[in-house]
Amino acid sequence: MLVIYLHGVVQPDSGWQWAQQRGAARAGARHGVAVMMPRGRRGIGPKTMEEWWCWPTATAAQATHEDALLAEWDAARAELERRAGGRFERVFVFGFSNGAYYATSLAMRGRLPVDGYAAFAGGSGARYLERAGAQTKARAPIFVGWGGKDPAHRDQVALAKMLRRLKWPSRSLGKPRAGHAMTDDQVDQAFAFLSGKRGGAPAPGRGRGARAR
Repeated sequence: MLVIYLHGVVQPDSGWQWAQQRGAARAGARHGVAVMMPRGRRGIGPKTMEEWWCWPTATAAQATHEDALLAEWDAARAELERRAGGRFERVFVFGFSNGAYYATSLAMRGRLPVDGYAAFAGGSGARYLERAGAQTKARAPIFVGWGGKDPAHRDQVALAKMLRRLKWPSRSLGKPRAGHAMTDDQVDQAFAFLSGKRGGAPAPGRGRGARAR
């Protein structure tokens, strides 16, 4: 099994990227899965964060950068599979914050052939996404997680409602006391839901080095 982890907005040289990557690596080790951590692009963020590392959530940025990004992911995945000696049986996309908004966009547009998505502290039920989702036939399941103390959590609540309107395979889990974060329980529940398992216990594995596919 492979998880493609999409980071949040990252200020260059801030060290925040390493904190996110360590968290993703820890989650992968707990569940015995491989984790791929691509990096976004600079120059496409909001005005105050234009040169930070971001994902192309806007249509114009997607037209400019998306094909190259997805080609990079395909190449990296192929290299990991070469090293492992076989193809990954399942591939999930996990996104945090800005990465979750982009993961949601990829899912609703059916842009990436993967087996499921998890959006943590990001993603919305915007009308343009609902229109795109209504036309998408390949509906990979989506897990939505948010914290009640996150100022933007209403976007995730709206996303969960939109998915239900579309009858999209989905599950959501809000944590009233959590802020802008992805909790261990939410990650466990995401793996359980996307893997078709009951409960939130970690999947069996031997750590990050395990060749779980």
